Amino acid sequence: RIQILFEGAMSGAAATALTGDVALIDAQLQEDKAKLHALRTVLDKSSKLTDDMRSSLNEFDDRLSFLKSKIMPVYQEMQMKIRAQVNGEAVITELDKVDRYYSLRKDLEKTIQNDIASSIPDYIKNMKELYKAIVFFKKNNPGSKEIRNIMELFETGLDCMCREFEDLLKKKTLPLSNEDIPPDTTSPIVLELIREEAKHKLTSISKWVEDTHNFVQENFQTKHNYRERVCTNYTGVRKRYLGEKVNDLANSDDVSFTVTPTLPKRYPRNAEITRKGSRLSRDNVRRQSKRGHRRTPSDQLASLHSTIKEDINVEKTARNFSKLTLYFASLLRSEYALICELVPEYHRKAVFAEVVGTAMERYEHDGRMLVTAALEQIARNNWAAVFPLIQLYQTMTRIASDLESGEGGMELNMDEPPLQPISVIRSSVSRFIRETLENFKCFVEDDVVKHSNVACDGTVHQLTSNVMSICETLLIYEDTVGNLIQNIEHKGTRQLIPNLRRVMAHYINSIVKALERNLESKSKVYDNRCLSALFLINNYNYMRNNLRNSKILTLLNDSFTSDTDLESKYIDWIDKQMSVYRSWYKPLLDSMSDQVHAAVYRDSEKLKDSQKDAIKNKFKMFNNTLEEQLNIQKKWSIPDSKFREWVRNDNVDAIVDKYAERMFRKYEKVNFSSNNKKYILHTPDDVKNILNMFFDQKS
Repeated sequence: RIQILFEGAMSGAAATALTGDVALIDAQLQEDKAKLHALRTVLDKSSKLTDDMRSSLNEFDDRLSFLKSKIMPVYQEMQMKIRAQVNGEAVITELDKVDRYYSLRKDLEKTIQNDIASSIPDYIKNMKELYKAIVFFKKNNPGSKEIRNIMELFETGLDCMCREFEDLLKKKTLPLSNEDIPPDTTSPIVLELIREEAKHKLTSISKWVEDTHNFVQENFQTKHNYRERVCTNYTGVRKRYLGEKVNDLANSDDVSFTVTPTLPKRYPRNAEITRKGSRLSRDNVRRQSKRGHRRTPSDQLASLHSTIKEDINVEKTARNFSKLTLYFASLLRSEYALICELVPEYHRKAVFAEVVGTAMERYEHDGRMLVTAALEQIARNNWAAVFPLIQLYQTMTRIASDLESGEGGMELNMDEPPLQPISVIRSSVSRFIRETLENFKCFVEDDVVKHSNVACDGTVHQLTSNVMSICETLLIYEDTVGNLIQNIEHKGTRQLIPNLRRVMAHYINSIVKALERNLESKSKVYDNRCLSALFLINNYNYMRNNLRNSKILTLLNDSFTSDTDLESKYIDWIDKQMSVYRSWYKPLLDSMSDQVHAAVYRDSEKLKDSQKDAIKNKFKMFNNTLEEQLNIQKKWSIPDSKFREWVRNDNVDAIVDKYAERMFRKYEKVNFSSNNKKYILHTPDDVKNILNMFFDQKS
């Protein structure tokens, strides 16, 4: 019963809910019907508008078709009339041209013959008209009198253009001076050789002649080649100008080859470089050659020897030639740049070779003269003459690199004409430097060993000072010299050393060792072994100081591995020679030795005659030895003031205290003579002063 009641209650609630949903759906349905009706109304209006538009377009299309059918015949007729008018005008124009061609000679004759200078573009425009007339008559009436007249006038125009080309080159060339190249310039620069406005005219003429060259050769019965004539005119004018300019540069005050003969201050003239007999004589040079020394390039340049003054200043001449080289290279670069603008490409290298020929001959002559002058200086052992040549080689190498690099329009081979002489001079300078450096090493080792070649005072030999100065100066050109001497034999081999610094170290080390061997030989010339030792001491000390004060010591120590550095080696050698030098005062020490005179006397003791005589002999031996050494050693020399004082102090330390102890204080109160002062001539201070007078020729 309860279940039935529950189900009935539930059925009533569902019916109520269902009635509410149906009402909601009916309301929504009515709303949707209203919207649908509105849409149908709009659609009907749209259909009506579409039908109206279709009707209007059909009517417009019909009218447009009707209009086209009426207009097209009129349009076609108009086009035919326009074409007829154009054709008529073209015929009239061509007839005017033909008429112009027949009267062209009369109209342009005066202009072509006389008016080229006024306006090159207008003149070329007139020449183009003549060109067209010739083409017309060649095609339509090749045998007419008119074509002959116009061709004659055309040739006259070409002739005038060639003359104008030459005149412009002559008149519009800019004057140049040494100041046009900045003093701090190290590479060739492009100079303005022709005024810019004239250059444009020249370019126009050259281009027109080049463009019409084939036409003239094919159609004219003429022997003239106007393209070659332009090249010939250019060559004649520029060749003369460049030759005169190089001569002016070579003879100017800034770059002159006739100079007052003076050698560099650092390296005095030959009379001062070496003492009498120290330089190699020509016979000695021949002896060296027989021993296997390489020949110098002098044989190749012997023909020029007669043109060289014996006292030419190689340093200044090389510096001037370096300037000339820079000026000349700038002219070459500028000239080739101008040729590229004015001369047809096919003829450029030939024209360039012809233009620079005379100037190159002068340059080559001056270069060979310089090398020959340097050879003369080296033959007289002025080895410093190689340094200006090294500087020149650097300049020429840099310039050759610039010219071959293609910068500034240069694309020429230095090993081919016309620049080959520059390469030849550079090779001669290079070969000269290499041979000089190699011969210098031989000279150092083989320098004459005899009495006349060493100083009697044992001072530093001139060879030592020169060698040290030259080695120090070589370091300034380390890379250049290293490159040049790679082919020099090192210890009997031809092995190349890739590191240029090590190459330089090898060479300088060989020079230093050769100098050491030569000094050892020279020291044996002295009869006095103490002076021989002093000679080596002076030279070793000078070498040590120079090596230490320059970069040579660092170069050698860095390049060669050794337990003992070079400076320590010289110190050991100096100590060894000092031991030999100290032997001079052995007689003094012997005279003071108690082994010679062992007796000891008191001041109150009465001496026997034999004892007195022994003491007298003791002082006589000391006094005579000291005086003798003073007379000898005051003539000797130690140029290094600090080292001189050190040697003097070493002598004082070795002698004065022993003299004071063993002789002066020991016997000053002993009555060994009626007049002791006759024998005791010197107090310890006197002895010290005497020893300090050593190595002082003024004393």
